[in-house]
Amino acid sequence: MIIPTFYPLVGGSEKQALSISSALIERGIRVKVLTRRVMKTADRETLNGVEVERLKSMGCGVLDSILFLVLSFFYLLKYGREYDIFHVHLASSPAVSALLAGKILGRKVVVKIGGGKGVDEISLSRKSVAGRIKLAFFAVTKPHFLVMNEELLDWLKKSGLKKARFSLFRNGVDTGTYVPVLYHKKEGAKARFGFQKKTVFLFVGRLSPEKRIYEFIEVWSEIISESLYKDKGVLHIVGGGPLEDEIKKSIEALGVSDSVVMAGRQYELKDYYAAADVFILPSVSEGLSNSMLEAMSSGLAVMASKVGGAKLAVQDGENGFLFDPFDRRKIKSIIAKFLETDKLALDMGEKSREVAVRRYSMARVLEELIKIYEQ
Repeated sequence: MIIPTFYPLVGGSEKQALSISSALIERGIRVKVLTRRVMKTADRETLNGVEVERLKSMGCGVLDSILFLVLSFFYLLKYGREYDIFHVHLASSPAVSALLAGKILGRKVVVKIGGGKGVDEISLSRKSVAGRIKLAFFAVTKPHFLVMNEELLDWLKKSGLKKARFSLFRNGVDTGTYVPVLYHKKEGAKARFGFQKKTVFLFVGRLSPEKRIYEFIEVWSEIISESLYKDKGVLHIVGGGPLEDEIKKSIEALGVSDSVVMAGRQYELKDYYAAADVFILPSVSEGLSNSMLEAMSSGLAVMASKVGGAKLAVQDGENGFLFDPFDRRKIKSIIAKFLETDKLALDMGEKSREVAVRRYSMARVLEELIKIYEQ
């Protein structure tokens, strides 16, 4: 597994890489993660049975990307014969080193594309000279891409990578770790956060423009100010990112500090899912949200934009509601439905759990991944 950043950094790709690696090891398959050294992490360590090798880093930026590309290439040349597959998480610079080393050593390379249409690595690469050079390299080497949803797949096939190989894939969730809690435990979890007797809406993710959490808070402020819904709900925001300070100022300006709580970046999320009723995903573009799957497995109802993988994971009116991310009236009406009765979120949460176990359990996803590896 080759990934630019890894634990202890928080992110969907990092968590998926660790979860898939651990699941493969349980199947008796040796896995090593090759990544950059960040913070004060060890050069080598073992996490959940997964060997982790961290290469020298210069912090961030273009020079650091080039350094990781070069170092990972020579590492793979030296040790790559010990492995059958090079699995790259994100189509960034490490994909180039893996494809080069793979060609030399005769090893299969798969590249997982993160993000949704327009914010995926392929689209973003068009905005820089280095990115366009990388895309030209992909056009020649024809890597095998793992794509999270059909919307992104159709987009990529029209992007100049027509000759590349694509496999539809989906993130998996450990349904044994992320489980629903009993009613009294949920009430206890809410009490620990100070959310007693309230319907808790939870957002987990990067605070960036495409997530549209800023706009969601504006809609939230409108409905929570109405006498019918006042003091009935809480919006719990977990994550960090470029809009963090701006969102904090917005919460103050809109006068919703009592009903919107920001928790910052968190790695372990089970307590946050336990205290929540509804998971929200108002993004304008998504691949397949790892946090949404964890929330579904934890028995939460979902309200999500009708984009990316959410269109398959959320059965509208069954385990949640889908909406146009720009339709403020629709978003407001869905929030109101959940605030009017606790039973709606409870019933939909049970359906979410069923969908997570049936379609997205790590065991099912792993079977599909191994078939891709064996092609």
